[in-house]
Amino acid sequence: MRKYLLLTALLFFAAIALPQSHAQESEQAALDEAQVFEWWDDGIITPEEADEIFSRLEEENYEEACLLAEVYAQEPCALKKTKPKKSKTPKAPRTERSRQKRKTAKKEQAAPGAPSIVPHGRISWKGQYDSDGHLKKLRKELLIQFYYFRLHLGSQELLSYRRDGFEAHFGQISTLEFHSHLPLDTLWGAAFSFPVGKFRLGAFLDTSKAFHTHLGFQIDRSNELSATLWKFPGTSALAIQAHTSLGQISAWYQFGQDFPLVKIQMQSEKAYLSWKTTAYIHGDSIPQGLNLSKGIAENWLWASQTVTAHWPEALNTSFSAKARILSPVSSDSVSARFKMTFSSGPEHLRPSISLTCLEASENCNDTEWKGGIESAWEHVSFKSSARFRHNKGHTKPPRIEIGASYRKSSRTFVKLTLAFPEANPAKSISIQNEFRIDNDFLGCDFIFAFKKTQKTDFHPNYAHLEATLKF
Repeated sequence: MRKYLLLTALLFFAAIALPQSHAQESEQAALDEAQVFEWWDDGIITPEEADEIFSRLEEENYEEACLLAEVYAQEPCALKKTKPKKSKTPKAPRTERSRQKRKTAKKEQAAPGAPSIVPHGRISWKGQYDSDGHLKKLRKELLIQFYYFRLHLGSQELLSYRRDGFEAHFGQISTLEFHSHLPLDTLWGAAFSFPVGKFRLGAFLDTSKAFHTHLGFQIDRSNELSATLWKFPGTSALAIQAHTSLGQISAWYQFGQDFPLVKIQMQSEKAYLSWKTTAYIHGDSIPQGLNLSKGIAENWLWASQTVTAHWPEALNTSFSAKARILSPVSSDSVSARFKMTFSSGPEHLRPSISLTCLEASENCNDTEWKGGIESAWEHVSFKSSARFRHNKGHTKPPRIEIGASYRKSSRTFVKLTLAFPEANPAKSISIQNEFRIDNDFLGCDFIFAFKKTQKTDFHPNYAHLEATLKF
């Protein structure tokens, strides 16, 4: 064991000696814990499905979290790509005094455009509480960045080095560090990759004697192919990824298995029409090395399709049709769900209506109808909706929801939602509020939910607390 630890450490520190410089793109989630809790409280997703999304959010695998949300909640979700701001080289000063000041400053700090050698980062605490007040999940994080290094301690212990397309990682390495389209198990070891012209070479070695070699080829800015050969104790696997302007397709084949695991994400956005296809396909068994969500592992076909038509000049009118198909490994049955949504109107008064066929295999006997109105102003927005289910001639009481939110730039956000699950406030009331504040030194996100029924007084339903100290 010691010699493998020594070898992985040598690979890592030998790799970081290569001089280069790089600016990384980062991803921002289009959904957060508050939105997942809201779907859970509304009954749109099950607690198990919510836990699957929470797990991906905790891993910062926002792409996979969005994928789960689109299939389970049938709600749109997209990632926002952000590039770090490039520091601009200041213009030469005109006065002699300014020149002297600039020369003095140059001696005291790094050259313009270079990363700061002063350690900076954040300490965060995140906890989830259940209805009994018990701490269900706890996550503590310490993130320190200095020069081209990044140290992550807590749920993941990882030291990373990134510079000009070159990457080296030592510690607990997972999906993001491997740049894998498929979610992977977390492995302890060392990994590095570096560009050579249009090619990218990489390697990984784990303390459990698992290793891989990687080869990527970038055809142009929009098209890229890569192949990774994995070697695990007792088995081997080949992973292939193709990235095009329409999306990504990945396949993972474990030698000896009958069928590879395939993941498809394709989309196209045009002026008036857009579509998106997502699918997981696999055999009866899951290949070693992959970390799939429970819902995906239990269904050999796990897919969704969305088509949206948009007319901006006609009161910003939009119509979307969504379909999801699940086929369990344990049976030959197929579960299909369809949803259609129509919305139109200005931001100040925008009505919408949706119809969901909960199970197509049962001739859509169980349907869900929802009508709502949203009103957005400069800092304040309001919404109200009514949703009811219709099953074989019987209509359940509608769920009525009223909400208001206040947003002051991106640093302050307050939201309050009041829901009546059975229409009658005397029968049940659900309240969810969120308070979020973010500045240069402190970040807080508090989510609380309370419930009242005919048999119980107001009591906590769940809570999500997150505090971040920046330095």
